[in-house]
Amino acid sequence: MSFVRVIPLGGVREFGLNSTVIETGSGSVLVDAGLMFPKFNLTGIDQIIPDFTYVKENQESFEGIILTHGHEDHIGALPYLLRDAPIPVYSHPFTLEMVKKKLKEFEVPGPVKLIGVLPGDRITLAGMEVSFIEVAHSTLGCYSLHIQTPQGSIVHSGDFKEAPAPYGGIGPGVRLFLCESTNAEVDPRSCDESAVRQTIDAIVKKTPGAVVVSTFSSHVRRIRMLYDLAVENGRKIAIIGRSINQVVDIASDLGALELDSRDLLKAEEIVCLDRSKVMIICTGTQGEMYSVLSLIARGWHKFKVKEGDSVVISARIIPGNELAITRCIDRLIDSGGRVYYPDVAQVHATGHASHEELLKAVSLLGPEHLMPVHGELRHMKALAEMVEALPGTRPGIILARPGQVWTLTAEGVALTGETAHGRCFVDGELTGDIRDVVLRDRRHISEGGLVVAFMAVDTGRPDIVLGPDIMCKGVVPASMEQELIDDIRSHAREVLESCLDKELNVQSLQNRIREGLGSRLKARLGKKPMVIPIIMEI
Repeated sequence: MSFVRVIPLGGVREFGLNSTVIETGSGSVLVDAGLMFPKFNLTGIDQIIPDFTYVKENQESFEGIILTHGHEDHIGALPYLLRDAPIPVYSHPFTLEMVKKKLKEFEVPGPVKLIGVLPGDRITLAGMEVSFIEVAHSTLGCYSLHIQTPQGSIVHSGDFKEAPAPYGGIGPGVRLFLCESTNAEVDPRSCDESAVRQTIDAIVKKTPGAVVVSTFSSHVRRIRMLYDLAVENGRKIAIIGRSINQVVDIASDLGALELDSRDLLKAEEIVCLDRSKVMIICTGTQGEMYSVLSLIARGWHKFKVKEGDSVVISARIIPGNELAITRCIDRLIDSGGRVYYPDVAQVHATGHASHEELLKAVSLLGPEHLMPVHGELRHMKALAEMVEALPGTRPGIILARPGQVWTLTAEGVALTGETAHGRCFVDGELTGDIRDVVLRDRRHISEGGLVVAFMAVDTGRPDIVLGPDIMCKGVVPASMEQELIDDIRSHAREVLESCLDKELNVQSLQNRIREGLGSRLKARLGKKPMVIPIIMEI
């Protein structure tokens, strides 16, 4: 009996980690391989990627990785996967150029096949015919996928702003529609690109100083619009930020972006020009610590925001980044700049579908089943409720979890199992090796500080030969530290002496010290620092 399995490895009940396996008896494909940035960086984790164990262990059956577009939440995890599973990658030439730079940066070994596909192209993988439907989004080369399988049509929406016209030729009768749900909770229909242009143009015209605009580095059309506005208002443009310059170079090489070098400034030339003649286009819309906008806000960049300058954050606030962005805005205001962001001005138009466009897409396709993706549970649920309110026959709703195996047969769709899934943490050069216990220890230290108790004992006598010596880090202010150390040292000696006449090994002694000092510190401070006893046996 023929079947089709759909397995979301990420991108459901969360923003980021977009990655979905679609497989038949002939093989498998992976749609997207995205990452997620941690909401809080207290534990030092740089990035989060899906657990690709299922793909790596079955890589011989995977005939291709299909990328819907070039945003990090769709391609960012690709280097980590391709290191272990060199599967051919299919996508738009613009997306593939971004992938090339990423693979070079990560020094992915061995040749990786990158195959460009253009709008309207069809390819056959794993017994399925995949058609690439161009959609409008906030970068170039974005696709929705029409996948003809042994069990009928599956459509993966990708990220889209408007329901594409080809949907009308596919439906009704699509077996399964994987539809993004980003804007299902709140309808963003109040602002479009023309309104954004008018708003930013007005800001530029009334700004006596420099204009700084931060936008998504991949938003080529927005970069082009900002360039045009600067030229029209007699300003030179400085484009600052590694990722945004990479995108500009790629788009220019492909002929998708034409910028006159006479209008452009190098970063070091900004301070030599009249501020009223300058526009800076830079990265940092999410308050990332080392992004250009964040460096400017902290005063760590050569360019300083002053009274009379305007700063525009032309991007949506991705859930989880609110605190970082707020801090960045406050610092810029404190420097004297006037800051415009989506909450106070129409400086950004979403690249994701409004309620009207979501419902239009569903109506055109008439799917038997709908699986909301690309959103947290509340967004997925909001899309489900919107669709359930439609008149007439409504699709069955699948609120999937990562790792679930949904099998499509002639009888319908059913949950038939679960694969290896989860999140892998990227910490510098360590990938996937950082486990919950490591993060737990890091959180423990960040919340309570660290206490190290060192001592040497002669278990033959038994007797304390050296110590206890105590070191504290991040536990109490310096003025209280010596008193606390004296108290901990005294208590550690009491615990140790009470145990030495018993037949205990070093491990047992360490546990007794850890428990005794932990209880003592909790009683004194109301918190429990991490306690590390070091006992040397002589």
